[in-house]
Parts: sequence; structure tokens; C-alpha cells
Amino acid sequence: MVNRKTFLKIFLSSFGLFIFFLWGKLTDNILSNPANKKQVVLPNDFSNGITLHDDLIVIKNNDKLRILSSRCTHLGCRINNVNENILTCPCHGSQFDLNGVPVTGPAAKNLTELKFKIDLKQNQIIIFT
Repeated sequence: MVNRKTFLKIFLSSFGLFIFFLWGKLTDNILSNPANKKQVVLPNDFSNGITLHDDLIVIKNNDKLRILSSRCTHLGCRINNVNENILTCPCHGSQFDLNGVPVTGPAAKNLTELKFKIDLKQNQIIIFT
């Protein structure tokens, strides 16, 4: 038979785990919701090729669109040079391919690929940064 003290320990532990689990689910939904992130809106009129736009690298190949952060994963410098489909960081010479994968260091991590949606009615690209 379980006494009151043991029952309360089990009950409060179970209740605490339930709240911990529920809190994790709630905060995951809030943090992963794109509406809670900063948005950048650009016109949907990019031609094929690579466009450097502030903190963004827009890569368009016919109907395919990829948007990368222009911040180098080494020290955060802004990538501002594209030569023969290689993105080059001016600070320490890290180079990335058009998928954001490092070709030469010192950067070891991929460039961040940003999520976006295309609003055909407004002819805009909404980018979640």
C-alpha cells in the first residue's frame, strides 16, 4: 500500500514532467513559427543568376530559387564577391559553392539557407530571416 508521502512524490513528479513536456511543445511552436521571425520582402523579378542583396544571396535558375544568408559562417563578414559560381568572403577568403557549402576555409559550416514564400498576387518574395 502507498502512503500519502509516496503518493504525493509520484503525483508531483508526474505532474512536473507533464508540464515540462507541454512547455517544450508550446515554446517549439512559438519559436518555429515563421510569423515570429523577421521578414524581408523583395520583388519577385530576379533574373537568372546570382544577386547579392544586402544580407542575402539570391540564386535563381529558371523556376528554382534559393536564398542564402550572405554572412560568412567563419566570423560573420558579409560575402560580397561572386566569381565563376563561387561565393567569396572578403575577410579571410572562405569560399562557398552555390549550395552554400564551403569549398575552402577557414569557414567550416554551410551558409544558412533561408526559408521563403512567393506571393504571386503581390509578385513578392517573403523571406524569413
